[in-house]
Amino acid sequence: KTVEREIMEAEFSDYFQNAPIALHWLSKDGIILWANKTELELLGYPRQEYIGQPISKFAHPHDQAIVREMTQQLDRDKAFHGVSVRFLAKDGNVIYLLIDSKVRYDVNGNFDHSIWFIRDDTSRRIRDVRNKILLDET
Repeated sequence: KTVEREIMEAEFSDYFQNAPIALHWLSKDGIILWANKTELELLGYPRQEYIGQPISKFAHPHDQAIVREMTQQLDRDKAFHGVSVRFLAKDGNVIYLLIDSKVRYDVNGNFDHSIWFIRDDTSRRIRDVRNKILLDET
């Protein structure tokens, strides 16, 4: 490898690890293959407790079926955008997420992994509830 290529790869790695949104890759069966530092920090899990686990394990119990269906949809080449689901952080707090996805195919056109782009929607949800309460009081 050239020095320039190594520098570029290091910059890309830093970009993805520290992106302002959480990112992960899932296998065809919904197993977490990779997650960036942002996602691990958002949910409070160390890498060794997160990677290799089914993504539905981290969903709120009432949203686990939704998350499993999302992984099945990806297997059928169905991307999704702005899906709202609740996950549980390691400390037990509920985190509202908005998820977009994309499928990555290998050189033969076969499913390789899905990529999930995840935004924390918790603050907006809390703000909306507070605003509703204030409006209801008037």
